This record gives sequence, structure tokens and C-alpha cells, in this order.
Amino acid sequence: MQKRIRIFGDSILKGVIYNKSNNRYSVLENSPIIDLSQTYGLEVHNSSLFGCTIGKGIKMLQRSIARGLSCEVALVEYGGNDCDFPWADIAENPTGEFSPNTPLEVFAATMKEILETLKSKKIQPILMTLPPIDSIRYFDHICRDGLNKEAILSFLQGDIQTIARFQELYSLKINAIAKETKTALVDVRSAFLQRRDYASLIGEDGIHPTREGHLLIASSFVEYLDKHIS
Repeated sequence: MQKRIRIFGDSILKGVIYNKSNNRYSVLENSPIIDLSQTYGLEVHNSSLFGCTIGKGIKMLQRSIARGLSCEVALVEYGGNDCDFPWADIAENPTGEFSPNTPLEVFAATMKEILETLKSKKIQPILMTLPPIDSIRYFDHICRDGLNKEAILSFLQGDIQTIARFQELYSLKINAIAKETKTALVDVRSAFLQRRDYASLIGEDGIHPTREGHLLIASSFVEYLDKHIS
């Protein structure tokens, strides 16, 4: 019998890439993550959604359970959209008080609730750390249509790298939650950071992996599957 895996995530595990030439996002025709299903005899259903936050993700999980979710493993990947800020509003009022889409403490509590829910249904959860982002590319991307760069930079207190450091907080929190709850973790972030050319694995929007980046994510899962699935 094939092991059934359900993926709950955002555009990273959806297989989304960015094309700067036409300013469009597209999904890889042959997602490397999905391709693994044939190699390892897995039945994979990908419920990842572009732009999904963990708040939307837990609602999706609850609906899936109500409809009779049937799988042995659930891969959970959120954080990239949760850590993002309302940049257009910030550009209009850089001295205002703004929160990310999901504050870190809410993100952590919701992730733990997701894990508890899955485990209560005898479904094994697997978490993954977040791929790194490129602050400069992302800053240029969000300002490409005329947002006030000086205003956003003022909000960042003059340091564009604040964007990447803040995103890292969410990845570190995922790592900590995995340890605290004794949940399996695939460390995608380390796989990127170990590469001296890792900047080439991040798309021109600064946040989505290139095809090569998606292949590296898949290779991280290959390493995990080789150890845990016979």
C-alpha cells in the first residue's frame, strides 16, 4: 500500500517561480516535490496555496478533517507570508505601528495547534525550515510599481537586511517548535546556506526559489526520505 502524504503549505511547496521579464508567477510543470512520489512509491496530494498564511492553513486543515482527511503523513510549510508586512501602508505612513501578517507568537501557537490536531488524528506531521530570502531583491520587487522607497527604508531604520532577519525569526521558530514537540523536520534552510552560490537559487523577486532552488528543496526531502522510508 502506498504511503499517502498531504501537503499543507504556500507557494514554496506549490512550486512557484517568478519571471521578471513578464512580471509573472508560474507553477513549475513538473514540481520536484511531486516527482518524488514516483521514486518513493508515495501518493501525494498537494494542498499548497499561493499567498497562504498559517491562519488560512489551519482552516484548510480543519475543513479537510471534516471531509474525512485520509493520509499517513502531512507536510506542513508556512511562514513566508506570515512574516510579511503591509508595505503599501507602510510607504504611506512609515512612522505608524504595523504588524506582520501573523505575529510571531500567533504563528507559533497556531503551528502547535496544527501539530496537535494532526497527531490526534494519527497523522505524522513533518515540518520544514524556510528557504532564505534576498532582502535587496525583495525590497526592489515590492517597490517596483512606485512605492516610496525612502519611506519603507525609514520604517526599516535604514537597514534593508532587516527584512531577511525578520523572516529568519520565523524559520528559527519552526526549528524550535520541531524540537519542543518532537516533530520531524526537514532543514531546507541549511541546505541553501551551505551553498556558496545560494543567491542564484533565489528568484529575482527575492523570495521564491528558482527551478534550481526547488530542486535543492527536493534534494533535502530525498535525504529525509532515504533515512525514514524504506
